[in-house]
Amino acid sequence: MIAYFKLFIYACFFCITLGFLLIGFGTLFIYLTKGYLFFPIYHVKRVLVFGCIAGTAITSATIVFNLIDKFNFRKKPPTDPD
Repeated sequence: MIAYFKLFIYACFFCITLGFLLIGFGTLFIYLTKGYLFFPIYHVKRVLVFGCIAGTAITSATIVFNLIDKFNFRKKPPTDPD
């Protein structure tokens, strides 16, 4: 269970970091083309919320797929390679 909690933290951190990088590149592009810095505060809140949502989705998908693999492993009998 601790491994899933670590995955949740890492996934949220990765998604938030990626969001800030993308927003930063967009801000840099606007600054270079139009000459002013455009970085509203609601983008920061939005990146934090969507990063946590994406991290939760990644973690829950991992948990579901691992549970499916465990149940399928128990159901299938071993086959003879002959």
